Amino acid sequence: MIKVIKVIREKYFDNTVDLSKLSKTFLLWGTGLILVYLSNVILIRWIGLREYGEYAVFMNWVALGSTLITFGWDGFLVQQIPLLPFNAQGKRTAGNLIRKALFTFFFLYMALISILITVKYVFRLHLLFDNKGLLIIFPLLVFLFTGISFMKSLLKIFHTVTPVQWMEDLGKPLLMLLVLGYFYYFKTIPDLKRVYEVNLFLYLGLLSGLIYLVVKKVRRFISWNDKTVSPENWIRKCFYFMCIMVGYSFFSRMELLFLGYYGKNEDAGRYQLLLRIADLVILPDFLYNYYLPQKFSYLFAERDQAGAAILFRNAARTVFYLQVICLAGVSAVGYFYLKSFNISGTEMLLFLLVLSSAQLFYSFFGSTNLVLMTSGNEKYSFMALGIVIVIESLANLLWIPAYGVKAAVYISWGSVLVYTLILYYFVHKKLHFSSPFLKRTV
Repeated sequence: MIKVIKVIREKYFDNTVDLSKLSKTFLLWGTGLILVYLSNVILIRWIGLREYGEYAVFMNWVALGSTLITFGWDGFLVQQIPLLPFNAQGKRTAGNLIRKALFTFFFLYMALISILITVKYVFRLHLLFDNKGLLIIFPLLVFLFTGISFMKSLLKIFHTVTPVQWMEDLGKPLLMLLVLGYFYYFKTIPDLKRVYEVNLFLYLGLLSGLIYLVVKKVRRFISWNDKTVSPENWIRKCFYFMCIMVGYSFFSRMELLFLGYYGKNEDAGRYQLLLRIADLVILPDFLYNYYLPQKFSYLFAERDQAGAAILFRNAARTVFYLQVICLAGVSAVGYFYLKSFNISGTEMLLFLLVLSSAQLFYSFFGSTNLVLMTSGNEKYSFMALGIVIVIESLANLLWIPAYGVKAAVYISWGSVLVYTLILYYFVHKKLHFSSPFLKRTV
């Protein structure tokens, strides 16, 4: 038995991540997911599925706005910092690059504020968020989301993962549950504006904690006073990363945003809940991506393409098997999950299984997007997104108004399949990497 375990570990795990770290990551994320689930049950029973859908759509618009303001720096730093030289003290000479990132962030954020003010008070146009005080809450949440993205990218580069999880995956949903418990104890039902204000408080706390971690753990690895010249093509590369991040964010949220745009807020609420449990299937891929970006970045920086190819195949194989287990779990508990929100039924259960099964495509073809972005081939990720977003947008325009959540589920499934196929084609063509589940031709 010991020999069997040893063989499995050597074949599937040793070239990916440390098992003890991964198990801790699973535990923290899983516990946080349970807390989020409980919070959603309470929130939906209070405000209703329709307003929950409105809330979900708004928060996704915030995430998209944040991705624009980040300007791709979160991905660019992960790719470039491992390439920078060390100074005499053994620190990466990344100070100049980080200062440029911060300057870009504040410049774009002020541009966003100026645009909102101009549209509202000069052209007197009605904005999407111009109700319930959201015109003020929107830019504040965008600021917090962007700051969190910057801090997480720095911590990820220097292998600070578990403390981030304690704050983001466990601390934030626990505080949300406690706040909802406070409202319940005093028999006060919060309206949507109060829910947004609670989110402001929670994300401000998360950003403060991440800044503390950066100051405490990252500063000893980075030289802040260096005069190193930044890469000449940093604007172009950051623009590519931004387009990829914006495109992927829009791609993964498109159906939800279209449901909100057409006023189908109740369907948006149903779709968001389906996405929430479908995340259980993508969980292994998500957790591995806490560790894989820096691993691939360092391998490509050292020009160890053979090692990167082994990591690509082993990670894909391991994540796929774990995802199959998660899919089986979702199939077993899906009915009871939906029933807790009073939306159970044969059709909704079918939607859940269809949406969940799409997540297997990401591991079946491997971490293709991640490999393209860490190897300097990010333009191909941009091309893949451009192709699939056009197709998916047309499908949403044609079928969301008539079929609502049903169309959203099947369009999402098809778009994930097309996207992963295109990405795999580029990875196979440019890097000659292959999925462990497909015959190698190179």
